[in-house]
Amino acid sequence: MLRTVVLAAALLMAAPAIAQTKEPLPRFAIDLHAGSVGLPTAEGWIPAVSADTEIPGRAWGVSGGATIYPMRLGIFTFGLGASLSRATGKSESLTITTGSGATATTRVTPIVRTGVVHVIPQLSINFGHKLGWSYLSAGVGRTKVDSRADAVGATPQITVPAAWNQALNFGGGARWFMKPRLGAGFDVRFIKLGSRGATAELPSARRTQMITFSAGISIQ
Repeated sequence: MLRTVVLAAALLMAAPAIAQTKEPLPRFAIDLHAGSVGLPTAEGWIPAVSADTEIPGRAWGVSGGATIYPMRLGIFTFGLGASLSRATGKSESLTITTGSGATATTRVTPIVRTGVVHVIPQLSINFGHKLGWSYLSAGVGRTKVDSRADAVGATPQITVPAAWNQALNFGGGARWFMKPRLGAGFDVRFIKLGSRGATAELPSARRTQMITFSAGISIQ
């Protein structure tokens, strides 16, 4: 449902841009963004912890990327680009008491720390002109995930080693230029990790999806 809403919004943004085919898109665009980055929470991507342990699902992160626009076909301009994004999040430790009185017991849940690095190549279809355009894009890249649960009392630290995994990305966004070279933009990106079989170093992991919302400056 969310994916449908995002794609529909991107198309609606494209409509006025299509009507203003003044100057064509520039040869390139560079983006520097900050945003809310989704973190994996599915089994295998994070350590095996108790069900009442908090898991970080989102974190603030940064990204940077560039796109070139080599070809135009009617109202569409095709782009080739890539970006790199990074984020690290952590959960809160909880103190849980069960029972009451003399039989009460207390335990502390671990802090879980998860980091992601996304290498995101994209092929985009762009709608608009040099001072403002929207786009839809997709590609296949790589994502590195590392996660650990801190030691608590007699329970040792549990770590899922950092590893690179193939990842599908798709989404859309827009850029606006108030000055000839400097503008603003935003991007909504879905990152899908496929399932992973167990190895000597890594546990098996279920397929999962993350969503990143980012915004920042654009340069052309």
